[in-house]
Amino acid sequence: MAKDKTLLSELLCLADSKWTLGHWYIKVMLNCRTLADATAFAGMSQDELGHTRALFKFLEDSQDLAEHQLEFGRNANQIHNMQLLDQAPQNRGDFMLTAYLAETAAWHFLATFKNSSHADIGGMVKHFGKESRFHRLSLLGWVKNLDAEEKQQMVTVWPHRLPLALQWFGAKNDNDPLLDAGIRTARVEDAKAAFTDGPVQELQGLLNQDSRPAEPVDKIPWDALRRRPRGSAMPASLWEAMLPTNKEASLARRPLSISIEDNIDLFDKTG
Repeated sequence: MAKDKTLLSELLCLADSKWTLGHWYIKVMLNCRTLADATAFAGMSQDELGHTRALFKFLEDSQDLAEHQLEFGRNANQIHNMQLLDQAPQNRGDFMLTAYLAETAAWHFLATFKNSSHADIGGMVKHFGKESRFHRLSLLGWVKNLDAEEKQQMVTVWPHRLPLALQWFGAKNDNDPLLDAGIRTARVEDAKAAFTDGPVQELQGLLNQDSRPAEPVDKIPWDALRRRPRGSAMPASLWEAMLPTNKEASLARRPLSISIEDNIDLFDKTG
């Protein structure tokens, strides 16, 4: 039972973060400077949302949950997204830094399930990894080509964004039922170390910045299941962007399994 609960919460931390990041990419497309960039972000958003729905489907099937419950049956304070992605980017430098931190942190977290004893999870890691690599390489290329003003924008938000990315990995945990069962094949603390020694160090070199340690999660009220401060939730404006509540958007987003049963008369019988 503990293993099932841990698996649900851990994969939701990944799925919900990808869900949120996918909507970041959707929003930034209108501000892209070239058609090639817009096309890249369109593809990246599709990848992230595809990963999200694959994880939702896997969890609903394996955890005996109602179909579409994870996408449509929760509210904002039940979402397990990275706190890093709560606040909208203020400029291009902030966006590139935050997106790269989120992508690389999510990949290192996902990689703890490489060669999982659960074949379905291992398959998802392999498939997601191929697409995630393209995202990371693209974002790093954009970061390296930012102009001086945009790199200064990254420097400005570095002390705020980096600690949130590091904090997401949580505290050292010696009791991991997923690791014991072979479902996870590496410790989360090792994933954090790889994230810190790889992408973070490279960014430090590019920006000439020191690493800013995160506030230890044992020093703040921490929700280990959602990997974010206890009682926190994404802002209402972000949640509305992800699941709009207006009638037209709600109709458009209804699951096919439900909307296919709609009886819509396309003919005007009064004429």
